[in-house]
Amino acid sequence: MRKIDSFAAVVHRRRRQRGLSLGEVAAKAGYSSSYLSKLLHGHRPLLPAVVHDLDSALEAEGELDKIAAEQRGDARPVARPIQLPPAATDFVGRDEQLQAMDHALVSQGRPGATVTIVIEGGFWTGKTALAVHWAAGVQARFPGGCLFADLRGLAPGAPADPEELLDGFLLALGVRSAELGTSSLQTRIARYRSLLAERPAIVILDNVADYRQAEWLLPSAGSVVLATSRERQPGLLARTGGTVIDLPPLAAEQALDLLGRRVGEARVRASVRAAEFVVERCGCLPMTVLIVAEHLQRHRETSLTALAERLDSEKTRLDLFTSSDPAVNIHGVVDVSYLALPPMVRRVFRYLGIGPANVVTRESIAVLADLDIERAEKSLLLLVEAHLLEQLPNARYRLSPLLRAYAHQRALVEERLCEVEHAHDRALRWYAATAWEANNTLIPSWADSGIAPRNLVGIEPMSFESGGFDAAMAWCEQEVATALQLARNARTYGAKDVLWMLPTAFLPYFVLTRSWNTWLIAAHDGLAAARDAGSDAGIARSMEALGWVEHELGRTEDGITHMEEALRSHRQLGDDRSRAWTAYGLGLAYAGSSRTAEAREMHELADHLFAASEVKIGLAVNRAALADVCDLLDAPDKAMEYALDALNRAQMFTSKAVLGIAHQRIGALLARHGRHRLALKHFDEALAVRGRSWQRWGAAETLISRAEALCELGEVERARESYVRSLEVLEAIRDVRALAVRARLASLEVTSTGWLRTSVTA
Repeated sequence: MRKIDSFAAVVHRRRRQRGLSLGEVAAKAGYSSSYLSKLLHGHRPLLPAVVHDLDSALEAEGELDKIAAEQRGDARPVARPIQLPPAATDFVGRDEQLQAMDHALVSQGRPGATVTIVIEGGFWTGKTALAVHWAAGVQARFPGGCLFADLRGLAPGAPADPEELLDGFLLALGVRSAELGTSSLQTRIARYRSLLAERPAIVILDNVADYRQAEWLLPSAGSVVLATSRERQPGLLARTGGTVIDLPPLAAEQALDLLGRRVGEARVRASVRAAEFVVERCGCLPMTVLIVAEHLQRHRETSLTALAERLDSEKTRLDLFTSSDPAVNIHGVVDVSYLALPPMVRRVFRYLGIGPANVVTRESIAVLADLDIERAEKSLLLLVEAHLLEQLPNARYRLSPLLRAYAHQRALVEERLCEVEHAHDRALRWYAATAWEANNTLIPSWADSGIAPRNLVGIEPMSFESGGFDAAMAWCEQEVATALQLARNARTYGAKDVLWMLPTAFLPYFVLTRSWNTWLIAAHDGLAAARDAGSDAGIARSMEALGWVEHELGRTEDGITHMEEALRSHRQLGDDRSRAWTAYGLGLAYAGSSRTAEAREMHELADHLFAASEVKIGLAVNRAALADVCDLLDAPDKAMEYALDALNRAQMFTSKAVLGIAHQRIGALLARHGRHRLALKHFDEALAVRGRSWQRWGAAETLISRAEALCELGEVERARESYVRSLEVLEAIRDVRALAVRARLASLEVTSTGWLRTSVTA
């Protein structure tokens, strides 16, 4: 009782020195006032963990720990091992993960609970570094210190023996080696947990394979378990109720920061673009960035630009990360994960390395690997589980540059060349067929089966019947770059026609979205491929696409020349549907060159051909264009007749793109004849259906027209607002019309009557 009294006396002395009540001390230490009162009166044991918390709360500098140890009769000093490996000298980022770990410590750290945090992530993401960094910051709160063990779950060689690790922990906690030899396994596990119940600790279990490997090393209540793994740990999480921290690569700016800390900020700033490319090709992994930094420091003559070129090639990308040191040898590190996969999944992984893109869907990988959809999706999900593939929104998957290079090398060794060539041809035909389906969904009856790829045995393109316009547009937005890259880089002898069909199949998408740069590249690629294949139809369609985009980009004379040539070719080939669309585009180009009579002639030809081919959507958009031409030729009644007919036709389509064109055209006609108030109603109707991201060009067009009408009505502030909105859109899509709108805004000054007459050339 004397020792308990002395313990209580020190507690009261220390709290009075700090001006604390007994309740405040209890709250600061994390206990109830009732529990603390019973402890000080000898009704509760002086447990080491509780005493340590009180000692910390009262800043007693170990005095309470010493008194409690004397009372318990501890013969030796209490062992407090700190087994943390050296912390990373340049630890960057990870704020979100560190906050989540702090939250887990608070939310799970209730009496009787063990806090378990599982850090999962791919190779070299810095899982161990994160665990050590966080543990170093909180270890002072744990009287049992920090225990660390590498379980080598996915490391080269045999996994660590949990029994040996358990004995090592017991020795570190002060148990004599003689005691271990005479105790059973279950006795030692009980002893280990009893010690940590008295003196809670942080237990880091690095590189865990599964729950069974970690089971004997899990402590009892009060301690914290930090486990790291390159694989999902559902068993460990289910049994412990732990928190999972999914550790991705560093953000690009954090990877640049890490590189700059090692090689010097000035060196990075001098070659920012090359440095950005280097860290991107490194996958923004902390270890790969450090390896690159070490290489640059050792080879001062190597520039970041030269290193970027080296990392750009899949043949040489992994050379820098290949070493006799297992810790920095990417082949050995990834081999462990790769070889643990089922054979079918390994094959899918290899095909990801030879595929046309880093981002895939289950449909595209099913075609590439010649699998059904279900097995392809299952394989992709298993690769995600193994952290060899990243899952993106919208059911898409991304392979990192390093893993792509690794998979590519594996494919070259393990796959037959003829199978690789067949895979490329399957992918090429599937993309071409799906692009045709998608773009004929965007603009129904855009092209007949003459542009559809042939020889589709075993190829089933995606269907957009259920998803309709939105699904087709989403597919085009996500896949157009991949499809064009595939067509440009394909090496095929049996599918030459497909090489021009694939770029030209996206013409409806380009017309709707005004993706001019990609459109221009696709047109040139398609023309080159058509000439190489000796296809007259391909040359005609590619000329049509090229002429149209040249007109859109302001190179109208070149555009007219190419579309006139395409029109003659379509006539010779008897392709009236393509001829109709070319005549429509040529009419727009003629109108843009003030060749109004010729424009009307072309649009009337298109109208006749569309009607004969029963292309309803073509009739709708063409009559909207005819309305404008007729008005310019002083036929306003005929112009409005065509415009209203276009509006009525547009209302029949599920897609609202044509409806926006019709309302815009009617509004422009009304504004041209001074009926600005009525024109505004149609501009607002056009804006209501031009709200999608791919309709930004059309939305900007309508906003400018709306602003001009408001200026004519004297509503300058509303006009200014509309101009500002249009400017935001135009600058986002890098449209040259932004200069005219910016100049218009600068010149807008409200007069005394609030009225200013002006116009902007759209």
